[in-house]
Amino acid sequence: MLLEYEKQIFADLLEHDGLLVLARGLGIYRIIEALMKAFCHPASLVLVLNASVYEEEYYFERLQLAGVEQMPKVINSEISRDERVGVYMKGGVLFVSNRILVMDLLTEKIPCHLVTGIIVCNAHRVKEAGLEAFILRLFRQKNKDGFIKAFSDHPVTFIDGYCQAEKVMRALFLRKLFLYPRFQASVKDALERSQPEVIELGVPCSPAMKGCQMALLELINLCIKELKLCNPTLDLESVTYENLISTAFDATVRIQLDPMWHQLTSKTKQLIADLKTLRELLRSLTHYDCVTFYSMVRSIKSNEKKFLDNAGWLYTDAADKLYMFAKERAHGKIEEQAKNLSRIKDKKIVLSERNPKWEALTEVLKEISDTEETLRSGDQKHSSVARVLVAVDSQSTCSQLKDYILHGATNVLSGLLARLDEPKQRDESNGNKNSEDDGDQTSTKPSKGKRQKTAENQTTLTQLARGETTSKSTCKEEICDDKVMEDRGLQVVDSASCASVLTNQQTALLALRINNDQNALIRALDVIQPRYVILFDTDISYIRQLEIFKACRPGVQFRVYIMMFTGSSEEQRFLTSIRKEKVAFEELIRQKAAMIIPEDRDGKIVEDQNEQRAAVAANQTVTSRKGGLQPKESQDSKVIVDMREFRSDLPFLIHKLGVGLEPVTLEVGDYILTQDICVERKSVSDLIGSLNNGRLYNQCVAMSRYYKRPVLLIEFDPTKPFALQKNFNLQQEISINDVQSRLALLTLHFPKLRILWCQSSHSTADLFVNLKKGSTEPAVDKAMTVTSTEDIIRDAKYNIAAHDLLMKLPCVTTKNVSLLADNVNSIQDLCRLSQKDLENTMSNKQYAQSINLFLNIEYTPEKSEPVRVDQYPTKQSRKIAKRK
Repeated sequence: MLLEYEKQIFADLLEHDGLLVLARGLGIYRIIEALMKAFCHPASLVLVLNASVYEEEYYFERLQLAGVEQMPKVINSEISRDERVGVYMKGGVLFVSNRILVMDLLTEKIPCHLVTGIIVCNAHRVKEAGLEAFILRLFRQKNKDGFIKAFSDHPVTFIDGYCQAEKVMRALFLRKLFLYPRFQASVKDALERSQPEVIELGVPCSPAMKGCQMALLELINLCIKELKLCNPTLDLESVTYENLISTAFDATVRIQLDPMWHQLTSKTKQLIADLKTLRELLRSLTHYDCVTFYSMVRSIKSNEKKFLDNAGWLYTDAADKLYMFAKERAHGKIEEQAKNLSRIKDKKIVLSERNPKWEALTEVLKEISDTEETLRSGDQKHSSVARVLVAVDSQSTCSQLKDYILHGATNVLSGLLARLDEPKQRDESNGNKNSEDDGDQTSTKPSKGKRQKTAENQTTLTQLARGETTSKSTCKEEICDDKVMEDRGLQVVDSASCASVLTNQQTALLALRINNDQNALIRALDVIQPRYVILFDTDISYIRQLEIFKACRPGVQFRVYIMMFTGSSEEQRFLTSIRKEKVAFEELIRQKAAMIIPEDRDGKIVEDQNEQRAAVAANQTVTSRKGGLQPKESQDSKVIVDMREFRSDLPFLIHKLGVGLEPVTLEVGDYILTQDICVERKSVSDLIGSLNNGRLYNQCVAMSRYYKRPVLLIEFDPTKPFALQKNFNLQQEISINDVQSRLALLTLHFPKLRILWCQSSHSTADLFVNLKKGSTEPAVDKAMTVTSTEDIIRDAKYNIAAHDLLMKLPCVTTKNVSLLADNVNSIQDLCRLSQKDLENTMSNKQYAQSINLFLNIEYTPEKSEPVRVDQYPTKQSRKIAKRK
């Protein structure tokens, strides 16, 4: 059942093509599901792009529950080309991968005129020169009536950069922009009509947690100030505390500093790395338990490389405070340790700090139990089972909460401390053993089996953070845990198996961020139908999904508990995400009001005039010998492209210039421009790797053999420095390991090889068009027969020039050429063979007769045959004749 604002969105999208930008968690998957349901029949053919695997699974489940007869199908590489044609003709909704759809559109395997429309999911990922834009361009060129509808629930990405929303709309061929923020009137009325009972639990941070947080904030501010002081000319306005705690900070800094990364000093790079480390520690402070957090801090301080490479913050007082408070949280205060030293050694007491959220969770579960007991005593018709869903962020937190509910905080923390102190205790025991061995003047090396047994019992820091262990008692503990969980009505579920929750179990634990599944909470809510939901980790999208769940069930009792550390980075991160989304929608509303969109933006009226002019220019043959004659009918310009190259933007840019594309599987080269020009395209990183492993050499051997003009194209990334090597890697003396030296050796070995370089894909496309002018078009059949896997190239068994000459003889094919090559040492020896010897070699009398006739026939030039240039005496020969 759709809500009122969802029905309005659905009606608008049915009537008009457009881009829908919805606030996070407001049910964008419900609208796409309703749209798919309307086209799941043979009379229509709708293609769905950019959907992830988990989104496809979600739509399949929802449409199956809705009783749709013709379910959607997934077209991937497992389906052959001929089978895809049959699937297209059956109609319905199809999930198609971008690369396969591009191939089918270029080769006309898909009936483009029969396509009803295209649905683009995750439209915020669309780039101007990406595969999605390429697909929509091909679609709109051949189909002027089909619809294009795009969806996104990430409004913040549409304000990154200049006119980003308009660029995306241009790439999608859309003229309308639909904006639905949370504060819109229709959305607000629909959700507030039936609100869930929300109880916000502000969990106070412990004094030690506050100390760790203050120390981390001081270190972050110190690094930011030092970064700006070392780089006064850089624009570092985005490097702030608010942006640092957001999830997109790493990507923002990388995009901003990549073009000038080679110019930054080592100290600046280390400061950026340190900021990422401190940011991760700040997130872990509220996300993990005290022992795990202390192990992370201790590993940074005890790691010699990190200790020496840091930018200086590890030597500050704030770093000492951070280590002191983290240790105090894990082991307790020094005074308490002194008082309870004997009890700590006997493991009768654990002084580690309890997670404040654990105690809050216990109180909430007790409150829910008391509430249900009161309702059952007052109303006999009240259900005996009240489902409780505890939603957490990660699998590690989910496992830890399960252990806490089953065994208590003391057992959980003591187990974490035991694993934390395992290396120390092992070193002490090894030291005692070594000292005893030294006293006996004997030294025995531990056996290999013992070392393997010890290694199996070790637990790394990553496993510790994830709640993993490698002890042998794990299986027994899990069996006991399952029995206790069943007795206490507890179940750990995930988005894929939430349907297996038993009806008599009361509490379910769910990890929401597993494999980036955005619909985990929606699936669990639909299957479990909980009466109470506890958000152990808070996100704005989770809260809005719970609002929609309650709005669709107005008469059902539903209570939500929201846990959050007050005055912490977790709270600041939550508030910052709300503020950024509101600012993004306000900016998009202003951009929409001032947006000037041409009438032909949707591509339905006329084709782009620039594209027509580019096609004419690409098809022209430039020559100065035509005089005033009219040119003959020109052949359409085309380029043969390897299928693997469609991962890049270059094929789209070539096609945009009016050049046709022939996608095939090439074994030699990436692009065949003409019958003579073969291009191998390399990025800088790929070039260095190919030079190191010798792959580029083999590619140049194959190109030089089959094509007259082999080309190596080095394409640089426009967002990165225009250089093969960094400045500090350049050496004064020639070295065989140097990239430039290896390129020089490559040109010496292959004189016909030409090396070109371009700063971007746009300049590469222009270069290809210029190289094609005045040349014959390539033949697809010939390009596909060229192979680089023959024994001649792989093993270097034969002389390539002599082998090519043998292949030009009559009756010599790829199947019998080895008979001649293996039994004849040279071309001269072949010419001396008699016809009988040739019969024995070829095992075929007719073949031997044809070869012998070709080699021994007398050549008589015709009278009309022009005299060759080499028959004329050269200038030097005339001088010698005069002297004589």
